[in-house]
Parts: sequence; structure tokens; C-alpha cells
Amino acid sequence: MSRVGSPLALDDIVHPVLPGSPAPHSTEHTHMRTANSASPQPIHDSDRSHMRNSVTDMLNDDKNSQLTPREKQLTDMVLRLTDAPTQDTDQLIRQADIIAALTFHRDLLQHQAEEQRLRWASERDGWVRMAEALIAQQSKHRTTNPEREDDMERLNASLESENKTLRQKVSQASLCLY
Repeated sequence: MSRVGSPLALDDIVHPVLPGSPAPHSTEHTHMRTANSASPQPIHDSDRSHMRNSVTDMLNDDKNSQLTPREKQLTDMVLRLTDAPTQDTDQLIRQADIIAALTFHRDLLQHQAEEQRLRWASERDGWVRMAEALIAQQSKHRTTNPEREDDMERLNASLESENKTLRQKVSQASLCLY
């Protein structure tokens, strides 16, 4: 199943409040659209209950006088819209902040892990080149000085010792990776 359009971004869910701008829960600005957003600001629970109380008070005050059918229809619409259970916007904002922090932390950890893998790969390449150079040096000495058997044994022992040290470093590095 293919999706049309791009997935929601954090900015599509949470609308930031700029310094000096009115509070997002003020009733006079909840219906206004922001410059960056195509949707109205969310209505807070306090605003919703205030609207509902205002409409019910208006209905109770006008019991003696008749409302026009259009006014009655509008009051019914407001009551139905404010009656629907909705998500708490403060909770959504907190969740969005947590998601943003976790996403940032995940990206940071992935970046650090990638840097560590690259560092270990370059060290491993260096060890391989060093081993090749030592092997080439050892083979060069074998062909030019076959009578120096004692030197060869010392060189072989030192190379084995270096090789053992390098293997320990590689195993320690791979343990740190996991």
C-alpha cells in the first residue's frame, strides 16, 4: 500500500509559541490560523468548558424568549462540538517534546556508533598494513640472510607477541562495540 504525501512532522502536530505572542489558550486566538500552520490552534480544555458554559447559560437565559431556528441550530452545534472527548493539548505537547528529545538522542547515538565503527575500521586497516609490512620484511630477511636463524627466531617471537597484542585490542574493541 503506497502512501500519498509525506508523513507528519513534529511541526505538523505541535505549534510553537513565539515570545511576545499571545498565550495559546486564550479564547480570542484559538480560532486564528498562524502563518506557519494550515490548521487552527487547538482548543484547551478550559476554553472548551468556558464555551460550553456560555452556550448553556445563553440557553437558560433565553428559556422565556424563543431562539430562532438558526440560533438553536448553532447552539446545538456548539454543544455537540464541545461535548466530544479530545486529547489534552498539554499532554500532546509534552509527548511531542519527549519524542523530539528521544529522536535527537537516538540520532546522536547512531552518529557516535558510526564514528566508532569508522575509527575501528581504520585501526583494523592500519593493523593489516602493519602485519603485511612485517611479513614483507620477514620474507625479505629470509631471502637475503638465510644463515641468521637466531635473528629470525627473535623476529618471529616479537611478531607473534605484537600479533597477540593486536588481537587483544581487536577483541576489546569488538566487546566495546556491543
